[in-house]
Amino acid sequence: MAKVIEATVGGQLLKRMVAVGEFITDDTEVAMIDAMKMHIPVIAEQTGRVAKWLVEEGATVKEGQALLALV
Repeated sequence: MAKVIEATVGGQLLKRMVAVGEFITDDTEVAMIDAMKMHIPVIAEQTGRVAKWLVEEGATVKEGQALLALV
């Protein structure tokens, strides 16, 4: 079953910090979101391998939106 990492806040996805195929742990910084001129890191709460990014860099995301899938 696939797991997902979600946006912790709404804003613009500035940067992806991990690549597809990369193994991450539950404390890995996976992305950076710009929320009202503040750069907010997205920290993984799960362990797994990045299967697919669901959002492109520069896209607007909502709080709770799935950013990437893990296997």
